[in-house]
Amino acid sequence: MVYRMSVRTVVIQGLTILIACALLEIFAGNVMEGMKESLTVTLPALIIMIPPLLDLRGNINGALASRLGTALHTGVIEPKLSMSDELKVNVTASLILSLLASMTIGALAIGVGALLGKPVNPLALMMIAVVAGVVSGIILAGLTVLISIVSYKRGWDPDNVTAPLMATIGDVITMVSIFLIAVLVG
Repeated sequence: MVYRMSVRTVVIQGLTILIACALLEIFAGNVMEGMKESLTVTLPALIIMIPPLLDLRGNINGALASRLGTALHTGVIEPKLSMSDELKVNVTASLILSLLASMTIGALAIGVGALLGKPVNPLALMMIAVVAGVVSGIILAGLTVLISIVSYKRGWDPDNVTAPLMATIGDVITMVSIFLIAVLVG
């Protein structure tokens, strides 16, 4: 399938997605604000982990979205929801990266929290980082594949749609994951 997009089409697609992303980011900020007080009282060092975990989700799923967009455009991946070998490799790599980066973020949050004199519960912080990172990674990898394929089938450029949308949805899902796991652990 060859796409010929006009500048108008690209601007409309991009602007629509960016407006949706702005609204979702406002929601994510409200979620964070609502949980900030309860979480920082329970685990003060947890606030150190939130920004890197949010960045992690956007970076990993943005890269996955870009790889899938390129693979769809070049015909390496067929635009269907079956798991080809190429798709399995990309999703598995993103999940392994999520696990390793979440463990690193947890370890760094423990160290920085201790250096700053914040009360640190190392087991709880590591568990929150890893479980929230992996759970949100699994959810977002599935959504990234779905949105990439659906946008491609509808004639939208997945590079204009999926990466910004997944970065934003990633913030919301990661914030909810952190909150739920922290409530269960804390």
